[in-house]
Amino acid sequence: MAAEFYKQADVLVVKLGKRLDTTTSPEIDREISARMEAGESKILFDFDGTDYLSSAGLRVMMKAAKAATKQGGNVGLCRANTHVREILELCGFLPLFKVGKTVDKTIQML
Repeated sequence: MAAEFYKQADVLVVKLGKRLDTTTSPEIDREISARMEAGESKILFDFDGTDYLSSAGLRVMMKAAKAATKQGGNVGLCRANTHVREILELCGFLPLFKVGKTVDKTIQML
């Protein structure tokens, strides 16, 4: 499973699998794009259990953030482990997203 998608409050939660990489990114990107075209504007990437994040995954996140901003929404992320958080930090992504420790707390930020 690349990701599980569900709604909580008015936010689309993307519960990522073990990897967000070149194999899983296309499927996740297609689903997010379709949901955003249908009117979603708030997205939360839940990294609980995600061990690997590649540049393809970063692209999915950036594309979602750009589209959400255009629609007046926001994108958040939560529960990233130390390794994934380091990648996000080194790439300068953390300031672009609402970052929380739990799904519920991050949803409140969006």
